Amino acid sequence: RDEIRIGDLAQNPDTGNLELREYLPGDSYPDNPYRVDPDRGHGDPRLRPWYIKAKQAGRPLWSDAYIFLGTGDNPNVPGVTYATPFYHEDGSFMGVMTADIDLLSLCGYFNEMRRSRDEQAVPQGPTSAVAFVMDGTKDSHVIAFHDIEQIMRKNPDDPSSWELIPGEELTETGLKGFYENVIEGDVQIPDEGPTEIDYTISGIAYTGLFQKLRGADMPNWLIGVTIEENEYMGRIHAILRETFLWGFLCLAAGIVVSVFVSRRISQPLQMLSMEAQAIGVGKLDEVEERRFPIREVDSLFRAKEEMKKGLRSFEKFVPRELVRELLASGREAELGGERAYLTVAFADIVNFTSISELMPPEEVVKMLSRFHGILYQSISETHGTIDKYIGDAVMSFWGAPVENPDHAFGACLAALHAQARLAEERKRIKDSSAPPIHCRIGINTGDLVVGNMGIPDRLSYTVIGDSVNLASRLEGLNRYYGTDIIVSENTYRAVSDRLIARKLDRVYVKGKTQGVFVYQLIGEKGKVEEKTLRDLQRYEEALEKYLDRSWEDSIRILEELQKGHPNDKSILLLLSRCCKFMEEAPD
Repeated sequence: RDEIRIGDLAQNPDTGNLELREYLPGDSYPDNPYRVDPDRGHGDPRLRPWYIKAKQAGRPLWSDAYIFLGTGDNPNVPGVTYATPFYHEDGSFMGVMTADIDLLSLCGYFNEMRRSRDEQAVPQGPTSAVAFVMDGTKDSHVIAFHDIEQIMRKNPDDPSSWELIPGEELTETGLKGFYENVIEGDVQIPDEGPTEIDYTISGIAYTGLFQKLRGADMPNWLIGVTIEENEYMGRIHAILRETFLWGFLCLAAGIVVSVFVSRRISQPLQMLSMEAQAIGVGKLDEVEERRFPIREVDSLFRAKEEMKKGLRSFEKFVPRELVRELLASGREAELGGERAYLTVAFADIVNFTSISELMPPEEVVKMLSRFHGILYQSISETHGTIDKYIGDAVMSFWGAPVENPDHAFGACLAALHAQARLAEERKRIKDSSAPPIHCRIGINTGDLVVGNMGIPDRLSYTVIGDSVNLASRLEGLNRYYGTDIIVSENTYRAVSDRLIARKLDRVYVKGKTQGVFVYQLIGEKGKVEEKTLRDLQRYEEALEKYLDRSWEDSIRILEELQKGHPNDKSILLLLSRCCKFMEEAPD
């Protein structure tokens, strides 16, 4: 507000000279000027080109860049004028009203932008890229540049005044080459869209990108940027060349507008822009509560936070990776699926029905929350996706929606971690009334269909197929063999170089004509005791004897193992089967 002043030039009745009188907005115009400057009244504005042209044209127009009349504080200010003629009611000419735009602030903005860019360029050194605004006429001047001394000088005919340097006398290499090739050259300057130009001056190759200032009655200005080819070609691939120059053009094109926008508006809008980009890639973290003095900006900020709350709630019902993928792609979720080779796991609580019947509903919910929390931690840290909660059971899969070629290992590792955490949980609640939680897990790897299933108005991101059914049946087999983790042969083959498993049996499942081997997952290689490894090897020897119908040899090995593992149901099961077949061999 303090910088807004009203000025007029009027003839002093005593001296007959024009004098500049200035007023503050609150003063009584024209009787109470706060300053009178008789020394600055020598420039009659009616002789200025903008006054004459506006009067002749009879319409608003932009002037060429020139040195303002100024004041005693700052008499040498480059700028442009938007002049509008106005008339009496009878149509006779009254005068010209102007809006003067100071170009020093625009030059300062260019300088700050270049200084910031040079600081970021360390250790590469200062950049050769320069942004500028140039008059597009043949009698061209540079209107705005980061170094004011490159475009403005003392008037040779009047050292007390200043003038803009003509285009043909420019000394800055990039600008001079641009002027010679574009303004004086044969380059066609389109009214719409940017234009790229390559040129060489003083043996240095440059690339420039420029565009006309668009809009009705806008001045004939070119907004552009030039840069040495060696600079950007040495730092980026050729495929990024256009992107690099477009970035500079976007910065330069936004300068003319942003110089005249209050920081009280631009800063919160920039913050909102960054938040919107973060939301676009799925970053929904809460930010510090803020209030903004501009009501519309404050409303935008509040609405953005409400949107993030809604998206965070949405992530609790569907896989987080799926939400982030949809946000990043900009696509709406659609019905459909695709074939994929993934790993699926089912897990549920042992004897859940019996346990829950003896507990109040509130305690059942707490127990399920502890169980689901442990599984969620183990699944998420191995990049798995929880498909759904089915009562006490949890269905999950690995390899989608984010591709993961090591999905089988991730699933197995999640199962081992979950069992380890459940064991720690049982120790923690040992002395409490809470029931201990034991879990059975089945894992299978195979071809299936993954995608959005359901109806167009109600979708569920899930997996379907025989491989899913097999994983569910493997989970149930744990009850039969007394194990806690059973994996399929496909899964074991994918992880056998890193994990230890016991070949448990060959089973026949519904929908399969051939038997499939199943494995009990034991642990990671290097973390399993030698005795356990020897017992696993002996069990697999007994299983091979059993499959070869060498019942006696198998019984002998199993009886030895039973002494050290009297409660191992898988040993007892295979032993009883061998004894039965000793009496009556199968077909």
